Amino acid sequence: MPFLPTPFAAEASLWAIILFPLAGAAVNGLAGRRLGRGNVTLVALGAMVGSFAIAAVAFGWAAAGRVLHFQGDPWISVTGADGRTLVDAAWGLVVDRLSGTMILVVTGVGTLIHVYSTSYMSHEDDAGYARFFTYLNLFVAAMLVLVLGDSLILTFVGWEGVGLCSYLLIGFWFTDPQKAYAGRKAFVVNRIGDFGFLVGLFSLLAIFGTARYADLSALARTVSPGAIVAGGVFAGWTYQAAITFALLCLFVGATGKSAQIPLYIWLPDAMAGPTPVSALIHAATMVTAGVYLVARNSMLFALAPAAMATVTLVGAATALLAAAIAFVQNDIKKVLAYSTVSQLGFMFIGVGAGVFSAGVLHLVTHAFFKACLFLGAGSVMHGMGDETDIRKMGGLWRRMPATAATFLVATLAITGFVPLSGFFSKDAILAGALHSANPAWPEVGPIAYALGSLAALGTAFYMSRLFFLTFVGAPRTHAAEHAHESSRLMTVPLAVLAALAVVGAVLGLPGDGAWSELFGRFTEPVFAPALEALRRSGHLPAEQVESALPFLFAWVLAAAGTGIAWLLYAGPGRAAPARLARALPRTYQLVLDKFRIDELYEAVIVGPLRTLARVLWRVVDVFAIDGLLVNGAARAAGFAGTIARLPQNGDVQRYAAVMTVAAAVILWTVLGVGGQ
Repeated sequence: MPFLPTPFAAEASLWAIILFPLAGAAVNGLAGRRLGRGNVTLVALGAMVGSFAIAAVAFGWAAAGRVLHFQGDPWISVTGADGRTLVDAAWGLVVDRLSGTMILVVTGVGTLIHVYSTSYMSHEDDAGYARFFTYLNLFVAAMLVLVLGDSLILTFVGWEGVGLCSYLLIGFWFTDPQKAYAGRKAFVVNRIGDFGFLVGLFSLLAIFGTARYADLSALARTVSPGAIVAGGVFAGWTYQAAITFALLCLFVGATGKSAQIPLYIWLPDAMAGPTPVSALIHAATMVTAGVYLVARNSMLFALAPAAMATVTLVGAATALLAAAIAFVQNDIKKVLAYSTVSQLGFMFIGVGAGVFSAGVLHLVTHAFFKACLFLGAGSVMHGMGDETDIRKMGGLWRRMPATAATFLVATLAITGFVPLSGFFSKDAILAGALHSANPAWPEVGPIAYALGSLAALGTAFYMSRLFFLTFVGAPRTHAAEHAHESSRLMTVPLAVLAALAVVGAVLGLPGDGAWSELFGRFTEPVFAPALEALRRSGHLPAEQVESALPFLFAWVLAAAGTGIAWLLYAGPGRAAPARLARALPRTYQLVLDKFRIDELYEAVIVGPLRTLARVLWRVVDVFAIDGLLVNGAARAAGFAGTIARLPQNGDVQRYAAVMTVAAAVILWTVLGVGGQ
């Protein structure tokens, strides 16, 4: 490829993909207040453009069939008592067709969000403006470490980095207690998942002695699942059981980052952060990390059918639960938040059912249309004076035509209308799940298909409801009557993302032509080891699906959901939702309260732990440690000093009298007693 730098130069420059946004964060973080708003913008956007340019070069070589690998200096080396190397990790980066796709999405969509943010965050003072772009650049750098790392260890470094940055960005307006709490909640819930990640990482190190993806892939091909692990903590286990345990622990980490049952509760509250943060974290980057983790380790998951079944079922259940909650939400960002949780569930159905390329394709297309939706919601809020209640909107199509048009395209894409991208990615997942056959649980595929189809119907309904209540009809409030279109710095990124949501359909076109299954054929080298292992185990991969019926049924579901939403919220049945809510008040309130999952966690987990912590604090810390050991010792020493200080009062006559009495006692003891 003569128009690209040499592979050696491309490999050597991989670090620059990370260093550009990292340097931008450092400059704005240290000197942003003094640089001025214009220079802060230049540094932040320049860092993103530079990172995107190098990522595009690296992606070009990956598309040409080259795997770029930068082998850095040794970082962690642990040797056992027998001299055998237990852990050997280096700062290595790798770009293949999977990580290459991810870095293009992260830097490309991230650049558009940075451009949008320059207008959206213009009301911040200079210090807040610089701080926001510092966090935003730092977040992108951490996400790039996550996807470029050539080992699970380096992936975990980026994993923790995005966790920290998400806390800083979600709680950006930390003077508001509710927003600060949302940041803390995201941080704590993700730490629970991270513990599972660490256990899975240590387990894989114990099983294979390495955490490098290339080594794990090579070893996975030689493993006999029925063989017995010879030594270590898994001695006596079969390799399949040991790997299943490790992968289930990794999946616990994935449920935290990618907001799946039971650790999804942080993401809806994370809407407290600025809207560009929602678009970056909850569309294109952080929440997709769990999906990427499963896809990157697909060669291991293929050896553990029980783990794949778990991933599939959790994804399907999450997709349906989140879709049901979104039915009655009235906050425009909360609807999109639960939509994100639901769509992530579809991605996990894909990677869990062996439809790896379709799962990752939905990750890509979702980044386009969900970023467009979140940024569109921010544009609506900007034009409505920060109003988020969709019941107070209506008729915004005439007042915000650019925002409405792009929002419509993204809505059609996520609902699965032909020929937009969401149809070909999401419905390929459902079709693959229907025809998959997991050896551990053959029925898991059809079950996931049924739950996913219901979730797809729900997606079409709640997204159409959102669009109709926001943009169609007459304005319902004074703010809606006087809404205004956003600046070009906000609408141009919307137009680009909407166009990508349309053009992205080319990647997933079904059939046998030259333009068919482009993304599936593109990622085939990455997922070939996993698909080969699936075939050996009898797990039917999605590539064997040829029937068009699942796609046709999916289109009917999308049309039905949209039609029902139009009938109830824009057509003759507008009074029906209110009547239904009055007829079923308890059910309506239960769904509106998000099935009270947060309250359940509070009663069963958080409350008892808080009580236990309070008891331990009062009894162990305050009474035992502070009271008895620290303060008790101090009081005992003080009491002893007080007693010893009694004769030391400075009265010379008393000192003389005491000395006389003491001398008499000594003489009496020595002479009198001794004489006897």
